[in-house]
Amino acid sequence: MTENMDEEADSYFNCTERERAAFELGIKLGALFHQFIGTPVSEKNIDILRKAMEKTTERQAFVKKARVNIIPRGLEGRKKSAFFDYTTLSGDMLEATVEVEYKGIRATGRLKYIQELDYPLMYLENIR
Repeated sequence: MTENMDEEADSYFNCTERERAAFELGIKLGALFHQFIGTPVSEKNIDILRKAMEKTTERQAFVKKARVNIIPRGLEGRKKSAFFDYTTLSGDMLEATVEVEYKGIRATGRLKYIQELDYPLMYLENIR
């Protein structure tokens, strides 16, 4: 995104720069989650998928860093088969940290499966 495009986009936001940083972070976490849920995952492609998730998130506007961990739940103990040696990526398998910077404000968010909630929660961890 060019600086001019960002200035034009600013006119659509009725919020502070801090709120905009939090908004951008939320968009990135939501995209990371919803873009990849359901993707076939196996021991053979888990690292490739993790790196792809990081790199595609890092290509988005304002993203400074993205780190993804895939916990291979559902892969352990599976029968090795040429055709069915995979499962699909689900929310309980993902942990991610994304950092965005908008006009000098850094927001860090997490995506993490919270056992007590039985839910993959996205939350704002830090904003400065």
